[in-house]
Amino acid sequence: MSVLDRLKALRDSYMTRQVDRIEMPEFRNGPCVRRHLLFAGYVQGVGFRFEVMCLAEKLGLTGWVRNLADGRVEAEAQGGEDRIAFLIQYMRSLKRLSVESVEIKEMPTLPDEKDFIVRT
Repeated sequence: MSVLDRLKALRDSYMTRQVDRIEMPEFRNGPCVRRHLLFAGYVQGVGFRFEVMCLAEKLGLTGWVRNLADGRVEAEAQGGEDRIAFLIQYMRSLKRLSVESVEIKEMPTLPDEKDFIVRT
């Protein structure tokens, strides 16, 4: 394992522990929705996608996240609207990165989707 791979593994382990420590609020049992998200700012090269995936899994969301060539991070999240709002709020609150803006668009749900993944 290269030094870079070891550093990434340490970063991922740190983020997993951070997400595990989050105290979840009580969420309403509302309808399932899907949102397309575009995060802009200092969001690449800081483990943003991995942390989105970890938190989305903890929240019971499905969907995906990926880096874009223009420096933004794109995601689609499906689940309770308040859970998706919590995901966005949490990512905006992190101090080691800088989310300058989030574009949010409604999308049709995908009933057969089961997981939240990182796309390349």
